[in-house]
Amino acid sequence: MLDALKAAALTRGALALCLLLVLLGTPSAQAVEVFGVRLFGAEPVVDGVAYSVAIDVENDDTGLTAAISETSLLIEQQKTGAPDRASLVARARADRDRLSAALQSEGRFAAIVSIEIDGTALDDVLAALTEDTNEAAPAAVRIAVEPGPAFLFGLMSFTQTIPTPVAPPMNPEVYGLIMGEPARPPVIAAAIDKLVEEWRSAGYPFAQVAHRDITADHATAEVRVDVEIAPGDPAVYGWVNVVGSHELSSAKVADYSAIEPGRPFNPADLTKSRERLRKLESIESVRIIEGDAVGPDGAIPITFDVSERKPRYFGGTAALSTLDGTEFTAYWGHRNLFGEGERLRIDASVARIGTDGWDGLEYRTGAVYAKPGILDIDTDLFAEFRLEREAPDAYESYAGFVKLGLSHRFNPDLEGSIAVSGRQSRIEDAFGTRSFSVLSLPADLVYDTRDNRMDPTGGFHALASVTPSADVANSNAYVASRVQAASYLPFDEERRAVLAGRVSFESVAGASLADVPATDRIFAGGGGSVRGYEYRSLGPIEAGRVTGGLSLLAASLELRLRVTPAIGIVPFIDIATVSDNAFPTFSDATYVGAGIGLRYFTALGPVRLDVALPLTEKDGRDDFGIYVGLGQAF
Repeated sequence: MLDALKAAALTRGALALCLLLVLLGTPSAQAVEVFGVRLFGAEPVVDGVAYSVAIDVENDDTGLTAAISETSLLIEQQKTGAPDRASLVARARADRDRLSAALQSEGRFAAIVSIEIDGTALDDVLAALTEDTNEAAPAAVRIAVEPGPAFLFGLMSFTQTIPTPVAPPMNPEVYGLIMGEPARPPVIAAAIDKLVEEWRSAGYPFAQVAHRDITADHATAEVRVDVEIAPGDPAVYGWVNVVGSHELSSAKVADYSAIEPGRPFNPADLTKSRERLRKLESIESVRIIEGDAVGPDGAIPITFDVSERKPRYFGGTAALSTLDGTEFTAYWGHRNLFGEGERLRIDASVARIGTDGWDGLEYRTGAVYAKPGILDIDTDLFAEFRLEREAPDAYESYAGFVKLGLSHRFNPDLEGSIAVSGRQSRIEDAFGTRSFSVLSLPADLVYDTRDNRMDPTGGFHALASVTPSADVANSNAYVASRVQAASYLPFDEERRAVLAGRVSFESVAGASLADVPATDRIFAGGGGSVRGYEYRSLGPIEAGRVTGGLSLLAASLELRLRVTPAIGIVPFIDIATVSDNAFPTFSDATYVGAGIGLRYFTALGPVRLDVALPLTEKDGRDDFGIYVGLGQAF
């Protein structure tokens, strides 16, 4: 009962703290609204002419009233009123033109929009004003709409000025123009743009519209569309020029672009080249310039204008947790070590500062080197070396680690890698003090469509890995595997409310728990796992000490609410179970942590402050944990 009362009190305290910080982070706040709902505070004060707006759409059976309400400036600015009646008239005139354009975009080419203010036609309002007119009196605005018929597509034709050996489809229906369907100008414009782009994709870089005739027939309420394309000359890629590269090899940039002289022109190739070049850390930006004309040899030159980043960089990060202590990381890197985009990063970190004195410190240092385009343009070579000491409560490890492998980009969203690695370690844990010499062959695939890695508000992220390992010092072998998926669901167009979820499964098969090094066993707990518990403190127990397990099932759920442009609130829950079997039996304890977080959004990413409560009983657990870091939890 006492623990429950403590948890409830801490939850209320954390919520109060977050709300207080929200209010403090809202300068001169007179009211707070969440998603348009006023929580407290007065309505905005109208300084000038207050007015009401009524919309009257004749025979509205297609939802035009809602569309007009979303478009109208009069409605959008109604809460603050107008400075005076002349300003209200000017706003109404702009609204009339805006609404007429919006109705045409819906295929209502015969629509009539009229606006009255206090029963007087808009164009007569100013003339009706007298010295006795009360400028401060509220005004009644009425928007009357005669939508007329919804125009439909009639006869349509796509033609070309000259015959060509190859041509894209010239049927308007392929581009979304279907006879009898609503004739909306945005659909027509998109179809014409797509037609021109299809001609360019067919190898005609200078294809353009030679003639277009779009006619609305008011007698039949139909729209006729006639478009004629001038293809121009077909082209292949000519010479590839690179400008703007000073430290980076121009030849390497040209090779990495994958544009081969003599291949048919296709703008999709240029898009892929830009994406590929921007993945080089030494390149800041890429501008692609197509030649002005097709040469006598039928080729078009391509120029890549690149802007380089500074080759050297350094920095540091810090993270804080009341359970796991403070961690500091410092790093130095080079983005173009030998002139062909090679990358080198050296880093060092100290963690668990403030937990168990000097004996509890964790530290690691190492270097990562990568050379792009080692086998082909999408395959990189990487090498890693690391020395580290880990000292969670469950074990103490001193280790040296080397890794050599290849990574490959299959497409912009999918990457994979395979490597060979070796680790020499000395570990003291619940099973004693032993040495391990482990050779591994790790392989992984990563699929990532997130819109922002530091603060994702949409997309999907998935990871799958398998690592066969052999402990040559103790004649043991095992296979570690991991599958993790995270998804982000926005509830509104502005993405002020996002539901984020993550599920994970891990397994180690082929050896007993004691034969697997503690560094390869599976634990839960900590800021990236189940918040509210110490780092790597959850798992099977042997002789009163956590040993880690051979499998894990875990899930996390967050509701990310952006209350103001700078402040967000995130209630969350984490859950995990760790088993000493290679597949969870669900007979082991299930650990749950929950809490609330505060986010302060910066250009680098959100600063995260999470307050978490452990909801599952565990010996020696703390009442709560506080975590501070940069970026969302996942």
